[in-house]
Parts: sequence; structure tokens; C-alpha cells
Amino acid sequence: MNDLRCRCTVFVAIALFCTLPSIPILGAQAILSPTEETEGFELLFNGENLNGWIVQGLEGEEPSIREGGVLRMDGWDWWAIITKKKFKDFVLRCDVKIEPKGNTGILFHTPEKDVFITSPEIQLRDDSGSQPSKECSGAIFKNREPTKNAIKPAGEWNTVEITVRNNHVTVVLNGEKVQDVDLKNVPLKGDKGEFQVREEGGIALQHKSFKHKAEFRNIRVKSL
Repeated sequence: MNDLRCRCTVFVAIALFCTLPSIPILGAQAILSPTEETEGFELLFNGENLNGWIVQGLEGEEPSIREGGVLRMDGWDWWAIITKKKFKDFVLRCDVKIEPKGNTGILFHTPEKDVFITSPEIQLRDDSGSQPSKECSGAIFKNREPTKNAIKPAGEWNTVEITVRNNHVTVVLNGEKVQDVDLKNVPLKGDKGEFQVREEGGIALQHKSFKHKAEFRNIRVKSL
């Protein structure tokens, strides 16, 4: 009888364990899918630290790393993190979640400093349902509005894919193609007037506000 009772207890414990939801591990390392490994993608953010990135801002200030390898754009006096590696033609994929009133962006072909002066920026913000404009989600910020605003409501994860080939840019936001444009044919304006897009440079993630934050995860890239 005791042996039978013991076996029943073990069986119930195993059954209960199998029904529990998976629990994310703090700073869990990001992993490429087998398909992306075969296609030649690499991780830009390893889910554990900022190796391979430059923080533009005051010394000692940087984003934080949260459960599940999430990069949280919080903190005070910093403005962007920029890849040390330079890219010319590439495909960038990532997930982005934006808090209410949050605002961020992905910039490319950036220098190591003053990225907002002479770098194209794909805008991402809490503006689900708003009409397309040059400052809405999916826009090439201040330069070209998207075909539609495909951002999800605040607090939901969005998928982003940016393809740059010979400065022709395609942006797919949540499965919707919102940009398909040759930047060589678009007069580009930055914080200090017009600029010519570079042939290569870093990839940067913007920190817009310490009050209304954004989060990134699964950041990976393939050079073309």
C-alpha cells in the first residue's frame, strides 16, 4: 500500500510540473533559429551584456537588461547605442515593445557620434491607429511617411525587418511592407539640415525618453 501511494504521489507531481508555464530566465541568451543560422544571420545583442555596442551619452549611463534577454531603453543621460561593427547592405530583424507614450527608433549607416544629425531613422512610437505621417511609426523620420501605420497598441510586441541594399530601404512592420524606397532619390533632413546618406556605418537603437520607454529583443542581422 505504501509503495502504491508513493508511486501515485510521484505521478501527480510530474503531471502538475508538466502543466506549469515556462519561466523566463534573467538575462537568458538570445538564440538564432536553425533557418536563420543557415541563412547567415548573427546576433547583434546576446541577451546578457552590451558587448559589441557603443553607448552614446554620459559615462556610466546605459540601458538595462531584463528577463528573457530583453534590452530595456531606460536610464537617464544617454541617447543611443551603436554597433561597433559597420554594415553596408544587410537585413535586420528584431522585436520591439513600446510603453504608453513611448518613442524609439532604429538608425543605420551611423557614425560613432552625433547619430541623429546624419543618419536615416526608422521611427517607432506609441501611435497605433494614427494616420501615416513623416513622424509616425514606420516613417523614415522627418523624411518619408510609411504606406500605412502598422504598429500595434502599446505594451504589445512588434516584429520589425529592415533591409538595406545599395541604400534601397525596405521596412516590414508586423508583416506589412511600409517602406520601399531608394534613399539616393530622397533629399534627407536631419537635426541640422540636409545630409547625404552614407554607404555604410553602424546600426543604432534610440533612447528617446526616460519616462516612456521601449524594449528590444531578438536583435539579429545578416550582411548581404
